[in-house]
Amino acid sequence: MPNDKQPQNPAEFFTEFWTDFMSRSGAASESSNGSGVSPAFSPTAKQMQQMFFDAMAKYAEEFMRSEQFLTSMKQTMDQSLKFKQLVDDFLTKAQRSMQSPVSADIDDMASLLRGIEERIFERLGRLEEKIAAVEEQQRSGRDAEASRAKRPSAPSTPNKSKSKRKPKRSR
Repeated sequence: MPNDKQPQNPAEFFTEFWTDFMSRSGAASESSNGSGVSPAFSPTAKQMQQMFFDAMAKYAEEFMRSEQFLTSMKQTMDQSLKFKQLVDDFLTKAQRSMQSPVSADIDDMASLLRGIEERIFERLGRLEEKIAAVEEQQRSGRDAEASRAKRPSAPSTPNKSKSKRKPKRSR
């Protein structure tokens, strides 16, 4: 929660914090009584700690919301991402120069294999459909022959002119 007079320099935030802290701690120590309680556990010390933490939280929040801090954080993140990309590129080139596979190459190969696998399964599916259609035609043809064979037909008279001998082979 920035106040009306905002320092422009981040060092001014730091200076203002410590000035405020010292002025409050001096006022708190003057009001302490000599009751014999250890200074670290006295109510005055606890009050000083609370004021310190409140002041620290206030100035830390103001500093982290300042334009300078946000700009420097953005620049730091951009530079760290660029550095990471440079390191990744360097390691990739080094690994390729040693003729060992790079994870990107392995990922590409895996995706190619998945594509081939999908095409094979698609073709197998079409082949299964064709085989099923052929089998269905064969079954329907057998059923038709069986139904014809079950029908009584008129007895036929054998033709005596035809002989049942096999023709001789010529050598």
